[in-house]
Amino acid sequence: MRAEVSKYLNGITLIGVGGVLLAFWLNHRIDQYLHPQFRPGVLAGGVLLVVAGTVYCLTKGARRCCIAGECVHETSQSPARSFAAGAVLLAPLVTGSLVSTDAFDQNAVLNRSVVQDASVLVARSASAYQGAATPAAPQIPGAMLGGDIDETASRDTPAATAAAPGTGVPAAADPNAPGQGDTADSENYLPRTADGNVALEVTDLLYGEVEPSLRKVFAGKTVEVVGQYLPSKQGRHFRLVRMLIVCCAADARPMMVNVEADRPVQQADMAWVKVVGKPLYQKIDGKTRVTLRADAVMPTDPPADAMLY
Repeated sequence: MRAEVSKYLNGITLIGVGGVLLAFWLNHRIDQYLHPQFRPGVLAGGVLLVVAGTVYCLTKGARRCCIAGECVHETSQSPARSFAAGAVLLAPLVTGSLVSTDAFDQNAVLNRSVVQDASVLVARSASAYQGAATPAAPQIPGAMLGGDIDETASRDTPAATAAAPGTGVPAAADPNAPGQGDTADSENYLPRTADGNVALEVTDLLYGEVEPSLRKVFAGKTVEVVGQYLPSKQGRHFRLVRMLIVCCAADARPMMVNVEADRPVQQADMAWVKVVGKPLYQKIDGKTRVTLRADAVMPTDPPADAMLY
């Protein structure tokens, strides 16, 4: 009898762990924690654990004779031990799944390594934007960057590097001036919202700091960016945040863009907002930095994928 109770407790533990994984998959909560590439593994793991637990419960154990010192190992089938092992595994897992908020709060964001400089990220060339368009990574083909017109379109134009009159020093390039990559044909490739604004992500603006061809594309255009509101000490200024993950929420890093509005913005901390405005790239301490000049800031629903990949 003790062995039967222990067997069912062990099987229920396996079914419980698999059930939590399947619940996260079915209600799409796993989308907030894991890169899409690894999500099928959650489904497979949950199914296997549920099947294994069910088979474990239904399988009839073989009878064993107690010979010599063999009986000292019978405590491994103790119901108390099985219950304790199941509680250790299931209690924190079920409790965490019920009380977790599926989002990072302000303290969690500030305690992580904040990224406001795209140069510290893995190098990403303009060709990286030629992949299939997704909500988290708008498609920006190479033709839009001027690659079909001039292979040097991704470099500063000659006018930008020409010597300033009366000096032998090259004139500083205006990072906000449209260039060869900003052609009429390229307008057709920019992802647009229903209002006709250019739909970008926080990462797109940050990569524009280190990629001249992207700055030329974004220059002078009204863009729409969705992110979470992080206030600053200055009322008209705040930071727009998105979390970037490589594998899972454990390695998530906050990506931030400074936003400047015409008037103080009143939003709840880490609330999802939609910012419509124009990006301004300027030289600060020898590096190009972006500030989003906001024309409008309004609350919005969270995107389908809260994380960027």
